[in-house]
Amino acid sequence: MISRRTVIAGLTALGAGAWLRAGQAQRVYRVGTLVNGTEKAWSGRIAALRAGLKERGYVEGRNLVLVSRWNDGGVERLPDIAAGLLREKPDVVVCGPVLSAAAVHKHSRTLPIVLGNGAGSVKIGLAKSFARPGGNVTGVETQTEDLTSKYLELLKTVAPRISKVAVLNTGKYLFHDEAWHAAAQTAKALKLALVDVRVAVPDDLSRLASACAKGGCNALYVMPDPELINWRAQIIEQAARLRLPAVYFQPEFVQEGGLISYSANIEDMWRRAADFVDRILKGAKPGDLPLERPTKFELVINLTTAKSLGLTIPGDMLARADRVIR
Repeated sequence: MISRRTVIAGLTALGAGAWLRAGQAQRVYRVGTLVNGTEKAWSGRIAALRAGLKERGYVEGRNLVLVSRWNDGGVERLPDIAAGLLREKPDVVVCGPVLSAAAVHKHSRTLPIVLGNGAGSVKIGLAKSFARPGGNVTGVETQTEDLTSKYLELLKTVAPRISKVAVLNTGKYLFHDEAWHAAAQTAKALKLALVDVRVAVPDDLSRLASACAKGGCNALYVMPDPELINWRAQIIEQAARLRLPAVYFQPEFVQEGGLISYSANIEDMWRRAADFVDRILKGAKPGDLPLERPTKFELVINLTTAKSLGLTIPGDMLARADRVIR
């Protein structure tokens, strides 16, 4: 026979267990995001992160609070914006690009930081290596610094008559020197000349017209510089006005009227970043989670823009394009 005391003890234990489970279910995680860019330009990244978190059981209004911060000014503002974000007490922060992660890292060497995109975490000391980051930074990195040759080869393929290429940049890209060196080598092989067009603010984009008038540019390569994605509308407009075949490092440029882009799918990367967030919230240390790099790259072509420039895209290129905008 079961004693009354045993029954009461069992019910008490069950009640305690239910109370603990309820307490666990009510845990609300705070995930911060810091993006060096405008909300208009980058909102798709946060949407992808939100979708990835939802797939893993984190839902806003139930067990998740997303605290997003944007930087629509210069990179020098990032540390102050990061400080404001940290006052919100996030459990983990997802950043893009690497300069945003560096701004958070400046204030905390313990708060987990996950890269949604960017390149250079090892180069600037945020991580010791890809296989073993060792600190509080991990996530998904792009590798646009390795794609410079591909950009110019694509440009020459779609516009075989080009001879001088304007290289639009701010000089602030972490891999600027490496990208420029690779571009110079590829340009030599393709018998192209490069014209350096450096801009600091959107108003400087008018230099593109004067540089092309003076240097005789007949094509444009937009260096994978994070600052430039915020100015994509103005860049696309300038390229169209000057009738320059242009290659870009993000598909948004092509979706909005640019000619051609080649890149990893950044939104897929931010969605993948949700897996890092999930593992960290479940107890994993960022320094033990290897940094990842995408292995799939997308070729996007805008046929309408090609036709407006009088270009005929080769059939084999169209066949291997991931997306063709008509």
